Amino acid sequence: MNMIKRLLILVIILLGNFAFAQSADEKAIKKTIEGEKAAADAADYKTYLAHWAKVPHASFLYAGGLFVGEALWKKMDEVWATRKPRKVNNIRSEWNIRVNGASAFVTFFQRQETVENNGIIESYEERYMEKINSEWKIVNVTVWGKPTK
Repeated sequence: MNMIKRLLILVIILLGNFAFAQSADEKAIKKTIEGEKAAADAADYKTYLAHWAKVPHASFLYAGGLFVGEALWKKMDEVWATRKPRKVNNIRSEWNIRVNGASAFVTFFQRQETVENNGIIESYEERYMEKINSEWKIVNVTVWGKPTK
């Protein structure tokens, strides 16, 4: 086998491995986001927090409220003190995941269908995530209500 063919095979193998690693990260990122939402719907605070990175720059922006660092953890404690489980069908689409080493920026559209009252909430969401000890953790959540046309 000549040198050009060997180099071509090596390039194909390397690109294939990169594509696999990227899709593995994307799958793990989606699993973290879906696990965090499932824990929220189940009112399981301990599991919910396990999907977050407990870092000083963690933040949450929703409905005009921005909470960062210690203010975020304090607000979460307050909100979760009265949280009740809900049956919700969550549908996510329009995923856009950009992995850059140990960090990732994610956007998606989410439709929440609350079973108890047939309520529907649609939002565009962003996540900034960091890979900590080989696990993807949420560092920032930004939620924007679906704009009206």
